[in-house]
Amino acid sequence: MLRVILCVLFASMIGFAGSVCAGEKGDRDKAMALLTGADSLYTAQEYQKASDMCKRALTEDGSCAAAHFKLGQCQEQLRQNKEAFRSYQTASDLAKKDNDAVLSRKALSAAEKLGGGAIAISAADQKLVDKLLPLADEAFADDQLETARSAYSSILALKPTHDKAAAGLEKTEKAIEARGDPVKGRIAAAMLTEVFYNMGVGKKDDATKMAQEIVSKHGDTAAGKEAQQLLTNNFEPPKDIDAQLAEAKKQMKEQAEKAKKVASAKPAVGTPAATGPRPPATGVDVDGMEKVAMDDAKKCAKDALVSTFKDSYTKGKDFYSKATPGSEGNQKNVAGALEQFIRCESLFMRIEDEKLANDDVVQMEKQASMLRYACMKMTILSH
Repeated sequence: MLRVILCVLFASMIGFAGSVCAGEKGDRDKAMALLTGADSLYTAQEYQKASDMCKRALTEDGSCAAAHFKLGQCQEQLRQNKEAFRSYQTASDLAKKDNDAVLSRKALSAAEKLGGGAIAISAADQKLVDKLLPLADEAFADDQLETARSAYSSILALKPTHDKAAAGLEKTEKAIEARGDPVKGRIAAAMLTEVFYNMGVGKKDDATKMAQEIVSKHGDTAAGKEAQQLLTNNFEPPKDIDAQLAEAKKQMKEQAEKAKKVASAKPAVGTPAATGPRPPATGVDVDGMEKVAMDDAKKCAKDALVSTFKDSYTKGKDFYSKATPGSEGNQKNVAGALEQFIRCESLFMRIEDEKLANDDVVQMEKQASMLRYACMKMTILSH
């Protein structure tokens, strides 16, 4: 829907003249001096030059009602009726604030003379703005930054003083700058997925070479920075692994929510999607896995804790070995591995409480923690 609206909007904007911000008070004397020159040009039927002179006057004093009125007259002569209508409206509003009832009525009469068509266009613009703003906000929330930027820019083309759109465009531009090149980001993310996979299956040399390549070619991306961190840590779990796991869990939840939103969205009538089944929601329920794992660990007999832990670790490694990036069933295997490594964590907590930990179990838990993180990152990077 947003694309259609934007296409219509951009088509209607072709040839529109630049807008002038109103309401900014400045040097009224300079504005009026320039306006005298605009009057002379207008009388000489130099309407474009007169229009430019009016805009110069408005850069000196954007609240000058007379300059807006004269600009409207120039635009009307140039057959820019939509712009003229707005200039007359602005002139009328500003004249009221200046208690100039004569100029206010004169400007309002000039606007009405342009006919209901201009009034209808103004009303249509407002309706379009009302539709575009929530769509722009939603696109930003869904990280569709280019779409958000186009929508906010379109609103400002219709309503240059729209504060919410201006704020939205500013935050979108900052987000785009922080994200960097999206193509590079996707390439780096795909490569980083392979790094995590190779690391998990014991191909450390391959993981190292690819991580170094990511840093070399895409070091300014999020994946590039993470690859550098992996190299710095020699693929060992980071010191703040708990914080990293919490952040990864948060990102997975956000992805799951977005997937549900897309799956539950009602397709427009007449589109191909309307005649077929909706796509299923995707995402991994980490909270659910953790709850089940914790309950099972509590029920596990003390003398079976270590063997159950090792069994879960072995199953997790088996799932992980089958989770080759890009292969069929990849995400299913990643989810299976994640579930087993979460079980390892819950079981290890009980093993520690029961003072049953030994060097082998501690080392396995260290690896399980890192592989759990790798599973979560592979899930995130694949979307």
